[in-house]
Amino acid sequence: MVKEPRRMLDGYEPGEMALPEFKLIQAVGGDYAKSLGAKPGQFFCSLDDSLVDELEIVVVDIQATRTYWGRDEIEDSPPDCASLDAKSMRSITGEDCTTCSHRSDTPWLLKPQERRQMCNLSYNILGIKVDDFNPLLIRAGGISALPVRQLITQLRLNRALRGDYHKALISITSAKKKTSAGEAYTLHPKIKTLITDESKAQELKNESLQLLGAPIALPEGRPEEEQEPVTFTPKGKPIYSEEETEKLKEFWDPKGKAESPQKKEPSELDLNF
Repeated sequence: MVKEPRRMLDGYEPGEMALPEFKLIQAVGGDYAKSLGAKPGQFFCSLDDSLVDELEIVVVDIQATRTYWGRDEIEDSPPDCASLDAKSMRSITGEDCTTCSHRSDTPWLLKPQERRQMCNLSYNILGIKVDDFNPLLIRAGGISALPVRQLITQLRLNRALRGDYHKALISITSAKKKTSAGEAYTLHPKIKTLITDESKAQELKNESLQLLGAPIALPEGRPEEEQEPVTFTPKGKPIYSEEETEKLKEFWDPKGKAESPQKKEPSELDLNF
């Protein structure tokens, strides 16, 4: 009998794989997802370019973290400082978080501009999708941090669960919220029902135990959340990017009068004045 050669791929454990991360699409940013048809309030996973309005999961674990970018820009670069375990009050470099002047434990109470100057508490939700048993990761910061704390309360105080979190079917949708910077979307998680099928519950428990403790990397860039407007159109519509601002300047002269007919029509600029 010929022995088959060992396949390296079969030896990878869950901790060595890239967890499928679902991001909540906001009005600002998410250009690639939006090119695929994503709308603000939906969830997008770049691993397979999937778009969903609702996620049904069981929670494996919820990790409290901290991140500090030290700059206002929303860009694809790691934070200047962070803690992978916010409860330890130690940064990844061993600094004492209790003495840090940038520390914020209630980011949902801060205005966007204020929050971008702070080292904010956030949460990583590690879960399993109940439809296909695939793992997933959701990072919840800013105004979404409070709903996750409320989810933690639901899970911890539910007497029917008694710590068997794999039996709680969690529905995660989005909710629109008005902020000082305009409209933004926040996570809206809640316990939908309890899983009573013991066979399915046991399978979910086994999958949870395999995922538990899987390392979660730092975010590659600051989350796209609420953003203060750069300027406004003559009709009061907020403009959130410098690119749109330049288009606005091309159409309106410094005195606020429309440009000559030789200029592009507003419909071509897609400014929706």
